[in-house]
Amino acid sequence: MPDHLSITFSHQLFTGQDFSCPVMTYRIFIMRYQTSRHHTGSHSVSRAIRRLRHTRRLSPWDATDEDLQFMAALTERLGAPPVSNMMRYCGPEAQHLDQLGESLGDWRRVLEALARHYPDLPRSSSQASDGTTLDSAPERIVWETLVQMVPDELELCCHPWLEEGRYLRSDFGLCAPDEETPLVCIEVMGMLGSDRICRADVEETSLDRLAKKQDWFSQPGRPLLRVIWLDMMAHPDWLEAICSEAIEAAVAQLGRGREKCVSVKGRRPDRVARDGKQRSLRTSRWQVRE
Repeated sequence: MPDHLSITFSHQLFTGQDFSCPVMTYRIFIMRYQTSRHHTGSHSVSRAIRRLRHTRRLSPWDATDEDLQFMAALTERLGAPPVSNMMRYCGPEAQHLDQLGESLGDWRRVLEALARHYPDLPRSSSQASDGTTLDSAPERIVWETLVQMVPDELELCCHPWLEEGRYLRSDFGLCAPDEETPLVCIEVMGMLGSDRICRADVEETSLDRLAKKQDWFSQPGRPLLRVIWLDMMAHPDWLEAICSEAIEAAVAQLGRGREKCVSVKGRRPDRVARDGKQRSLRTSRWQVRE
């Protein structure tokens, strides 16, 4: 661009003269065109397009590779994909996933990406690995842990009725063989953490429903009650400890004494429920698709 054009443009810019004349419009167009060519050029544009085509993450509302690695490790431990609300209790590593979990569409893309990159992991479903159909994803997470730990002295039942003639049931029950009345009942609070902080009306409703059940269980002669909150599911070690304690309490209720509590079956055996097949925990069951 000639120097006298630059001087004219600068003079008119600082003196406040009118820029609507055709000559000045043409000069401004020249400056923009030359600047664009200087910074990009045809080859730079082509390279940018190629990079865009090869980029897997096209939006900040898509999961990163680190997000998917975190989800894969947690799914491996739980036996089922975690739910979005769990991310708020998973620490700073899940901060971006917590943001994505606020939108159903964003979280669905996270689960789809997880299935593509780690095809050997369990998929999001209401059906457990042993074929049991659950009412919710949090119930499936707890079931997948319990079913691998229950000893032969107990049976794990799903949605047992607590009182005849009244619509009152528990999520899970630990029963003696051939007995319908549970020794210990387990309630899964799949919307709330143990802090009981409510963010929606439906969460307050679930708290009210739990309070009514706790009143029923507090009466003499009723089964014991254990509550598993959402933040407990977010940490597999904590979840396994709670399930183990519930099993020990049920065994104690059989009259064998707490000191004779049966040792809980392997920490995390294979997902196929109690079929005798076990694999080492140190051997991962999922691989990244190349």
